[in-house]
Amino acid sequence: MKPRAIPALLLLLLMLCLPVQAAKKDTQLILDEVQKMAAALDKLSTQVAELLRRSAIADDRISAVARNQADLAESKESFMLSMQFFKEELNGVKDSLNKLSDRLMSLPAVPAGASAAEGDPAAGGMPGEPALQPGGMPAPDPSTVYYAAYSDYIKENFDLAIEGFRQFLRSFPDSGLADNSLYWIGECHYAKKKYQEAISTFNELLTRYKDGDKVPAAILKKGYALIELGRQGEGIAILKELISRFPLSEESSLAGQKIKEFSD
Repeated sequence: MKPRAIPALLLLLLMLCLPVQAAKKDTQLILDEVQKMAAALDKLSTQVAELLRRSAIADDRISAVARNQADLAESKESFMLSMQFFKEELNGVKDSLNKLSDRLMSLPAVPAGASAAEGDPAAGGMPGEPALQPGGMPAPDPSTVYYAAYSDYIKENFDLAIEGFRQFLRSFPDSGLADNSLYWIGECHYAKKKYQEAISTFNELLTRYKDGDKVPAAILKKGYALIELGRQGEGIAILKELISRFPLSEESSLAGQKIKEFSD
């Protein structure tokens, strides 16, 4: 009986070991799967980190483009202001030349030996000399008064510039530069962040000189001032009006850029 019992015992032990071996195999399979999942997670983490890095780079580039657009708009506006100055200066020179030409054409012939006073009675001396105010002081020259005020504006002496342009308007209300003077008064207020005063000045210009060459610029800066005051709806409406009335102007281009800032 004993010899047969031994194989039976071995068989029993073998049967008992089989579940243990199977359990170990299943455990190993599970561990292998866990390792594979951990490796996959590491790879996914690396990919996510790379995507975040690329996203940060893209955000930086978008921000840089936005800053460049803002700088470009500001540079373009500064360039326009400079061009306006040179155009005004050229118009002033042309106006002076035309007046001088008309004056020369209207002068009577001066006989030989005539005195200086006889040469140009209206001026009180030789032809070409400035007219004299009562009291013997020479009358102010429009161009001198205007460009002195503009020089103060360029130097950011805005209060002096405002007074200079107002003096020009008082002295030469019918001058071709009167609307320009009113416009630069508005620009001075705008530069001082006195946006309501700027709007009032631009409105005065648009009422008094509705056919002047400063109308597009005045509408543009009025729209800007309204936006600065937090009245974005009114400001954008004014800018859209500018684009509708003067679609080919430089001011219209700037208005479109400003509107785009609030539509993105």
